[in-house]
Amino acid sequence: MTVLYLVGWLVFARMLPTPSPHLTAEQLSQWLVHHRPGILFGCLLMVAGCGLWGSWVAAICVWTFRTESRFPVLTFTQLICVAAGLTFFIFDTLFWGVASFRAGETDPRVTQQMWDVGWFGFLFTITVYIAWAVAWALGVLINPPKYQVFPRWAAYVTFGSVTCWSPGLLVIFFKQGPFSYAGPLAMWLPISEFFVWLAIIDVYARKAIRRQIEISRIGAESRGAEYGVYPPRDDDGIPHHANPADSAAIPDPLIEASALVSIESNQGAVR
Repeated sequence: MTVLYLVGWLVFARMLPTPSPHLTAEQLSQWLVHHRPGILFGCLLMVAGCGLWGSWVAAICVWTFRTESRFPVLTFTQLICVAAGLTFFIFDTLFWGVASFRAGETDPRVTQQMWDVGWFGFLFTITVYIAWAVAWALGVLINPPKYQVFPRWAAYVTFGSVTCWSPGLLVIFFKQGPFSYAGPLAMWLPISEFFVWLAIIDVYARKAIRRQIEISRIGAESRGAEYGVYPPRDDDGIPHHANPADSAAIPDPLIEASALVSIESNQGAVR
């Protein structure tokens, strides 16, 4: 997801360097006309990347859910915030694409407004991602050390990262300078730090998923061997079937429950 989005955003749409919000509407419209093919194809890749975002975040949220016993507030905080953030990501790309699609044909001021909306949605709404990241970090810290899946230092890195994302909130006050949506502090710093943080989390999420798959496989094989459902394997890897007599000796909960209901019904009929 991250690679696909960045390829569309950087390579084809060429969002860096970003046209300054201090440009006139006519200047921005001419720039969009000149870069239209790349921006449109880049927006296509970005939307495709957003479509893969949901499954990745779901895998991340599962680990937080496993750390919370009866009150999974951190898990649902992540799900709600990421759903909102994903919506913003999609609509940011939509506004950029439409602004480029109609550049040179509509009023340049309309094109400029749509382009601005895309950037405001991209940077000014960073609060939902801050809430998501903080909720994830808290989930890592409250997890007991013996059940730790993500390293605790990743949570502290997250707290530092969200601090770097915060300057994006200042784009509403500046049309030029370091805090405009083309500036180094309000755009370059938050975006670069955000994707670095995503890369770190992705590496350890993959390790956690592989570890959980191995644990689940071992547990499934042990339970299967116990109940005679999954035949255990020999040393050479060839499965052998359990003794049918041993399998018959294992009680079946469904059969026991059915027998109990039948006995109670017969007793009620006698009474």
